[in-house]
Amino acid sequence: MSSPLYADDDVECHAAAPAAAAQSSTPASKPSFLRRWGPALVAIAGVLAVNALLLGPTGANNVPALNSRQLAARSARDERTQAVLDMEWDHAADLQRGLSNMSGARKLSEAEGGVMEYTRRRHRYLGEYVHVDVSDQFTVFGKIFISLIYFAFWVFLMFPNWFLPIGRPGIALGGGLCMVVFRYILLLTGQGPAFDAAKVIILEPLFLLFGLMLTTIYLEKMERGGLFDKLRDSLDDPVNWKRSAKIMAMSTIGSAAVMNDSVVLIFSGVVVDLCVRHKVANSLPYLLSLATTANTGSALTMTGNPQNILIVSLAYDDISWTEFLSNMVLPVTAASIINASMLFFYYSSELFPGSSGFLECFGIVFSGNRTPEMLAQEHAYHARNVAKPEEEGEASGGWTIWSKIQMLVIAIFLVCFAIGLDVCVTSICAGAVLMVLAAWKRQHYDPKPEVVEYDAEGNALPPKKMYDMDGNEIEPEEEELVTESETTLTEVDYGLLMLFIGQFILIGSFDDTGVPQAFFNIAMGGCADQMTAVPCVYWFVLVITILSNVASNVPVVQMLAATFPYASPYDWMQVSFSATIAGNLTMLGSAANMIVAFQAAKVGDRTFTSERHAPFGIPSTILSLYAGTFLLSMVHFSPECSEKLGECDE
Repeated sequence: MSSPLYADDDVECHAAAPAAAAQSSTPASKPSFLRRWGPALVAIAGVLAVNALLLGPTGANNVPALNSRQLAARSARDERTQAVLDMEWDHAADLQRGLSNMSGARKLSEAEGGVMEYTRRRHRYLGEYVHVDVSDQFTVFGKIFISLIYFAFWVFLMFPNWFLPIGRPGIALGGGLCMVVFRYILLLTGQGPAFDAAKVIILEPLFLLFGLMLTTIYLEKMERGGLFDKLRDSLDDPVNWKRSAKIMAMSTIGSAAVMNDSVVLIFSGVVVDLCVRHKVANSLPYLLSLATTANTGSALTMTGNPQNILIVSLAYDDISWTEFLSNMVLPVTAASIINASMLFFYYSSELFPGSSGFLECFGIVFSGNRTPEMLAQEHAYHARNVAKPEEEGEASGGWTIWSKIQMLVIAIFLVCFAIGLDVCVTSICAGAVLMVLAAWKRQHYDPKPEVVEYDAEGNALPPKKMYDMDGNEIEPEEEELVTESETTLTEVDYGLLMLFIGQFILIGSFDDTGVPQAFFNIAMGGCADQMTAVPCVYWFVLVITILSNVASNVPVVQMLAATFPYASPYDWMQVSFSATIAGNLTMLGSAANMIVAFQAAKVGDRTFTSERHAPFGIPSTILSLYAGTFLLSMVHFSPECSEKLGECDE
């Protein structure tokens, strides 16, 4: 039985190809365009129809007029902004403190200026550090030219093998360099402003990725049967759908507790390894299980992803960890159930082999039924385990001293992250500690490799002796040490870092043109002043979803913070949920998707591509987004007004 979306011969999982050929004696027909893209097209048409029904055919017919509370709030915001602009301030003190240093500014005493001084500092931070508006310095030609370059490379990144097999890192880096060159040409011809490429490169995600890659490599390479192998074994299961469900549960909980990028970077290799172990013909359902739930689960907490961390730091009012969690529990739970259900339905042939339809799959999940094909897989799984060599079983059995040390390092890393220490420094320190331990273990604990030569009959030959010109025997030199720079550090995916550097430059230059901001203002229309009120909220989250996939979610959050500096905590909850769930729409929607694709391709599994991700990602994202938005608009615990602005007193 073939997948609803993909035939077995449409998958490039090189490690599993022989098994796929053995399992399928007759080639499956390639699915038609409507069968493949039909659900996505229906979802897009449905979301447009819902918004047309709510807002009217022109998008403004049913937009309600601002009520007295909203008018008063807009007036209070204008007055607060003008009051801040009229305040006297010490420029030297701002520079000495650091313009971007907002630590403790929310809790300034009255003697220090209180709410007004906090507002002034935040106003300068938003206006001069987060969002420097230089769009008025571009000509129309300059804006169009930069936008065309950006969208051209956006398409190349979505489909990296259309023209030349350069790969996403090379395309992104080439796009960034092209953007720098053309921005300089625009500056010389008077068509645009100067471009500071170094400023738009956000270093924190790069440091975090490097530290996580270093940590992951040492967790995997330090010891056979160590922590990495135990994590893989904990996700293993002879039943396909249970293995997928374990991956989704781990990814959801882990992303909420730590960060989605961390989870996918650590577990991408684990998931691919499981696919190779079970010789699956199509690894896409398992990679989607990891990537989509990592994005969905990260919406649960304020530390789940970079945009949530940024939202909490840029919001005008305080948002506590428990407040954030209480608002997100219901929509994230609904989105997780929808995503898992659709994944089981779309890939029923891979996850429920031998099943005849949705009802039988439902019975398998909730009644414990088995098809003959599933029973055969279970028997083969247990037969392999019984046939394992005893030494392999012992290697993966108990907890050695090295596994315990790994657990201790990871536990310290999680504690440091939980108490608020810088996650970039913490991850790099964890990798450095594991590097020192691995070097010491290899030098003083691991057995030295024997360098022995043998003759044709297998007999060991005596070591060769070397002589100088005078016939004196040359004493052998001490064994040359193998350093970490020659082994583990070479396995860091520097191409992935180059990918993000190139994307930062492309997105930063595109944001300078003001095109994303203009799109938002035009698209929102009359809903701009009541973007999270029904019915405008459903159009608002769709606009945020589009922008998050075109211009990335972190720049979108920065843009909204500068455009709507006094947005209420409830407004930010809607932004957080939509910008995070939007990561599942396309391959470029989130960094987690790119990491999964890159890590899988590194070991030869190229099933996770844009054209294979979108047919599932589009309908799943739209349904999850609108179900969660509805629940969040109905049940939320954050105020719909700004307490620091005094709106809640009215």
